[in-house]
Amino acid sequence: MSQWTPERRSSQRYPAFMEGWIACGTTGEPIECTVWDLSEAGVRLVVPPPADVPLEFELRIPSEDAKANVRLIWTTGIHYGAKFMD
Repeated sequence: MSQWTPERRSSQRYPAFMEGWIACGTTGEPIECTVWDLSEAGVRLVVPPPADVPLEFELRIPSEDAKANVRLIWTTGIHYGAKFMD
């Protein structure tokens, strides 16, 4: 992050690098992703293109037996930031 860019996150991020799945009833097949980092408030995912990531979805992390409902906040086209809704 640049010294000129103010920090807007409400909680600290922690590296994760775990396999994840984006599941949404309207998209059909789950979309594979990498959980890049996590915080108390949200998650950053890496999704290989082309991907049609929905605005709201269930994020599944099989290695942790975890599921969370999230809402997409931003994207660069490969990296996706989402906040937890649970």
